[in-house]
Amino acid sequence: MTSPAEEAAPGPVPVADPRPGDKRAAVATEQAHLERVHARVEHLRRRAEERAAEAAADRSGATFQARYERDVTAHHHAARQQRYTFGDVESLAFGRLDLSDGDDLHVGRVSVIDEDGDVLLVDWRAPAAAAFYQATAARPIGVARRRTLVTRGRRLVDLDDEILDGTAAQRLGLRAVTGQGALLAALSRERSGRMRDIVATIQGEQDRIIRAPASGTLVVSGGPGTGKTVVALHRVAYLLYRDRERFEGRGVLVIGPSAAFTEYTARVLPALGEDRAVQRPLAGLVPRTARISGWDEPDVARTKGDLAMVEVVRRALHAVLPPVPPTTRLSFEGTTVTVRGDHLETLRERHLDRIRADVPGGAYHDRTEVADAALDDALWAAWTRAQRAAGGRVPEDREGSGFAAALDAAPEVVLLRRCFWPERDPQEILGQLARGELDLTVVGRGLLPEAELAAVAAAWQRADSWTTDDVALLDELDALLGQAPSKRPRPRPPGGEDDGGIRLSTDALQVEAPAVDVESHSYRDFAHVVVDEAQDLSPLQWRAVSRRGPYASWTVVGDLAQRSRVSDPATWEEVAALIGRRSVEITTLEVNYRTPEEIAAVATDVLAAAGHDPALAPRAVRATGDRPRQVVAPDPVARSAEVVGELLSARGGTLGVLVDVADLDTARAAILPRLDEEERDRTRVLEVRESKGLEFDDVVVVAPERIMAGSAVGTHQLYVAVTRATRTLTLVTTGEVELPGSRHCVEVTAGTP
Repeated sequence: MTSPAEEAAPGPVPVADPRPGDKRAAVATEQAHLERVHARVEHLRRRAEERAAEAAADRSGATFQARYERDVTAHHHAARQQRYTFGDVESLAFGRLDLSDGDDLHVGRVSVIDEDGDVLLVDWRAPAAAAFYQATAARPIGVARRRTLVTRGRRLVDLDDEILDGTAAQRLGLRAVTGQGALLAALSRERSGRMRDIVATIQGEQDRIIRAPASGTLVVSGGPGTGKTVVALHRVAYLLYRDRERFEGRGVLVIGPSAAFTEYTARVLPALGEDRAVQRPLAGLVPRTARISGWDEPDVARTKGDLAMVEVVRRALHAVLPPVPPTTRLSFEGTTVTVRGDHLETLRERHLDRIRADVPGGAYHDRTEVADAALDDALWAAWTRAQRAAGGRVPEDREGSGFAAALDAAPEVVLLRRCFWPERDPQEILGQLARGELDLTVVGRGLLPEAELAAVAAAWQRADSWTTDDVALLDELDALLGQAPSKRPRPRPPGGEDDGGIRLSTDALQVEAPAVDVESHSYRDFAHVVVDEAQDLSPLQWRAVSRRGPYASWTVVGDLAQRSRVSDPATWEEVAALIGRRSVEITTLEVNYRTPEEIAAVATDVLAAAGHDPALAPRAVRATGDRPRQVVAPDPVARSAEVVGELLSARGGTLGVLVDVADLDTARAAILPRLDEEERDRTRVLEVRESKGLEFDDVVVVAPERIMAGSAVGTHQLYVAVTRATRTLTLVTTGEVELPGSRHCVEVTAGTP
């Protein structure tokens, strides 16, 4: 095993100098190979498309077995067609390895074999391609030269060579044809509105995480710009490749912090040839009928996310049930009996105490039949006592006695049944708490401080929709209630054309397998779960997420220095405990590929002001020569509108305008109307928390002093804001507060160009 010190100082490597025309010849050779790859992929895609269409159109089969085989064949070819459909990707082939034994290997997004059986391209996830990311000069692992190809569709625009084994390269007559460096070229390019994959420029430390075994909980920690998110997405693609039956069959769930984040990352997996992962924002864990927007203040969010709220919502369920009628009268076979309501209330409470969320058959609605049967038993017992007291005969067979029909005909019993165990809805219950119809301070008494409960109630009174911090409460109620009987799908007769399952049969055996819909809101058995910006999840939110993968392996991505909460969990070990894992493997990415050195200097000062060790800041790998600007103006929002116009007219790329949530509407009203359609496409005006996980070429932070003062984690939020830029950073401030990092900025006063 080579130590980091050995890798950093490998010693001299003999490299032959390139000759005139070497690069031109290399580009021509690689361009010809690239065209062969694209032609072959297009041929394979068309052939799969044709065969899928032929199979789907085949109506010759008269038996179920024939129809089943037809559908399997159509699905197989459709999957192959999808595998060779990449859309607008930048590079289908992006690398070449010249091996020490004289062989060469091209690396790309998918394995491609020509009609003669020769390998044109090796999937980047295959073991043979691992050396493209892991080989170094100190540890070449059989690689003489590594070549990175920079392409745009079918056109090769540049290439970059590294000689890793000088002795082997000299023996094979290999030289280095050097461009500007594939990694730095990729980092310097302008951004679009979507995250790009990094498959062509994965670094060794990232590759080791991507290829790590999927067992237990793997934490990918690291500061801003270290590539945590994109590494996690590439890891999903790798796992699907390595064990497709396991991960595609049961599904992979990727949870991000916001809808903006999910939209930003949506193209990465399809560009890698994978579209089976389910990507959702945290707010997407509740049904679509629930309107979710924004977040609560940290103190309110802490209370909503406390595990004590599990018992609060359980008590709320008890409280929302209608009271049992004081008395219920029924008559049967000439005997009339009156049943007291307090006895039935005690019976109901006993059954309510047996409800268990996340236990098969243990939810409230799952126990409807049990509760109804217990009620009927109680009514039967009351009647039999009265019947015997009157000297009457009690039927031996209750089922055949007509007692059930008598209950159905008794108006008071019908009313009792409606009150005893009625259907309930999560939003209905939480809504009664939010509207004050149930007093939260009473429901939660003894579980949480009354002042904290009152603050939550006040926040609900001010809100016009649920927040992301309400999602876990809704999910807890959803798990506690289970699916209402009236909303359960009706069973379909077997054998129909719309039958959702797969049925395999012989003369002796018939097996039915229901189709698995991993996209369904009710699906709860993912094989792998990825959680991004994990430092912001509360204990109750972790409980909600863990329901989606009770037997899953996990990839947890985050940075504790970017937290937006003031509550636990505070360590990754505590996170693993919350999702039911005893052990956790923590990996750390330490290189900042996003932020230039000039902006990283500002971020390091903000990190220190937030109470973290500045030595933990990731190391930036490049500089631009552009120092961040601090623009001083009495009205930061109005001045920001001017700054935005100046930046958009001066250069291309994306622009992020980040503000405190209190300034969001004002900033959008001041900035967006001044922009034309093209400029609006390039510009996002966001509150800081919405920007988590995103990056922009240029960033304008409006009134950073208000961001810092906005909450107990305001300085952490400012750290997020100043680390979103890949090119320039501008702070627009009143100048009344000394900002951390301002010593690294060029100060510009109002009216200065």
